[in-house]
Amino acid sequence: MEYRTLGKTGVRVSEIGLGTWPAGGSILLGGAPTGYGLVPESEVIRGIRRALDLGVNFFDSADSYGLGRSERLLGRAVADRRGQIVLATKGGWVPDGAARWMQDLSADHLRAAANRSRLRLGVDVIDLYQVHAVPVEGAETEAVLDALDELRTRQVIRLAGVSVGWDLKAGLRLVRSGRLDAIQVHFNLLHQGAARQLLDEAHRYEVGIVVSSPLAYGFLSGRYTSATVFGKDDWRSRLTREEVAARLDRVERLRFLAASGVRSLTEAALQFVLAHSAVSTTIPGFRGEEQVESLIDAQNAPALSDIELARARDLGKSWSRLSPG
Repeated sequence: MEYRTLGKTGVRVSEIGLGTWPAGGSILLGGAPTGYGLVPESEVIRGIRRALDLGVNFFDSADSYGLGRSERLLGRAVADRRGQIVLATKGGWVPDGAARWMQDLSADHLRAAANRSRLRLGVDVIDLYQVHAVPVEGAETEAVLDALDELRTRQVIRLAGVSVGWDLKAGLRLVRSGRLDAIQVHFNLLHQGAARQLLDEAHRYEVGIVVSSPLAYGFLSGRYTSATVFGKDDWRSRLTREEVAARLDRVERLRFLAASGVRSLTEAALQFVLAHSAVSTTIPGFRGEEQVESLIDAQNAPALSDIELARARDLGKSWSRLSPG
């Protein structure tokens, strides 16, 4: 396993970490699925422990993933390796009384949420706490940063970050504040906007970069076709036929990256993300031990050539962002 430094923190993190959204399973809010379907606890724990054995030391979760299930399973899986790893989680979303997600970025909520996350993860101090999907401006930005500073001062968290998803303007604003240790952003072959607007700026401000969705929610595995039907407990079942077709079309145009047979499309997708020197770590999701092994094997695949990178980036410049995700 190769390691990089998380911004100016001095913390060394594995280039390939693990995201644990799938580990949360899928609950229905407002009649809509919020995950990828149920993954048995035993598979989650075996997958995390296999990752530890293979050198992964960065794991990311959120209190909203299965309403705490992901954090609880992650805490159980790493309990005997705690001193060797970096645990990251996120907070800021809560289900409201109408069974929908509602954002609460108040200092009181973030304080309570971080403490609940500590208990589920089984730690005294959270290594990296990130405000989850934070579209804030002006005074709201300062209030969120103040809340994170308070959590650091109280030693509830060690490092502070934000997860901005696709909101690159919010990301730029927060990076330039000079008050963040890390930022989590979506970046992959299908959605390259972050590279044009955020990654270089974060690097300039020495903010660590955690890349989520490197496989574009699984589409860059190359497994899906127009005949694929996502289960009712999979959030991707909410995508329209046109939205799925747009993703599949882009995937087909990227298959040249795997045409030589020296790497798979999944490996090419991860190599593409890691080719950006500003990236500290990337956190693909997983459903079991075998998938963990294949993700980590991507480090051993041949790096993309300058010609391949240029062609992929040119395609990215010609594409608008797909929504949602």
